[in-house]
Amino acid sequence: MGQTMRETSKICLNCGGWISSSIAFYCQNCGKCIKPKTKSFLDNSSIGKNNWWIWLVFTVIFIVVWQVVGSLPLVGFCGILKIGTLAGYSCSLDELVITGASKAPNFLLMHTTFVIGAASFYFFLKILHKKNLLKVLTERIRFDYKRSLFSLSIFFLFAVIPLTATLLTDSSGLKLRGDIPDLLLITLIALIFVPIQASLEEAFFRGYLLQGFSLLFKSRVLILIITSSLFAFLHLMNPEPWSYGVGTYLISVFMVGMFMGLITLVDGGIELAVGIHIANNLWVHLIVGLEDSVIPSSSLFISTNQNLDMLPTIIFSMSQYALLTIVFAFRYKWFHKLKKYGTL
Repeated sequence: MGQTMRETSKICLNCGGWISSSIAFYCQNCGKCIKPKTKSFLDNSSIGKNNWWIWLVFTVIFIVVWQVVGSLPLVGFCGILKIGTLAGYSCSLDELVITGASKAPNFLLMHTTFVIGAASFYFFLKILHKKNLLKVLTERIRFDYKRSLFSLSIFFLFAVIPLTATLLTDSSGLKLRGDIPDLLLITLIALIFVPIQASLEEAFFRGYLLQGFSLLFKSRVLILIITSSLFAFLHLMNPEPWSYGVGTYLISVFMVGMFMGLITLVDGGIELAVGIHIANNLWVHLIVGLEDSVIPSSSLFISTNQNLDMLPTIIFSMSQYALLTIVFAFRYKWFHKLKKYGTL
């Protein structure tokens, strides 16, 4: 009788799958919670080595490798183009942008920065912190890709609706680019590299930094504000804020950071944030892009608006984030978690 009870206790009551770990809080088959949680996503910060100097050294080395070493392939190719032309392509070493018949070479080389950054993030996390990457990404026993795919799909749905309405009513703010062959080529590259880019940024800002600052401050609001501010100011290196309005752009990115951080803390992992980040970047690269973009692409449309009006931008963003939060709350039973465990 005792043996039977021990055996059946390893069966998930949600999906009927076999649970390999006796201490797991989530079923590795369906991702459902199988026992009340005693640890949260932020509690994972205590795992590994956490001396203050390790966090500082990791951040400095990672950013240098990501931004400097990661850009060497692009710099090297630009150097080659300065020596002699190659198939009509040229490059300015000041702007580090390759120009020519297609934007694909520049798009590809700019994304190699994130591949090198992702590799260094994993390596230094192991070497310096002795941390498991999964613990920085989620409180679940595996990364829930279905969550990322769901949030990606919902974001695209919410983006398609206003775009369709704009095209049917007043499309004066959009210009059809029409470079379909180059768009198809960039689409292939984007589907491979954009998930790496978005995942790296979310792992660093909504994973590593959120957990890191939780060791210093107890207030979740404060750590959300700090990480979102860092996320926003990092984007000052991009050309967009200087072309379309620094104030409005910074507030927009700050709000994105706050929203991403909020759903990460509530849901217990960066999966939803990763999906939204991937969807947003794919949308900008492939559907509606900006003339002055940090990574030029051949998006289907170009937004011709020269300035972002602060109030309409804030209202639209707040409405979008509120709708996404409501969808996620019902989809993943956040209110049920609040009632059952007394906290999100």
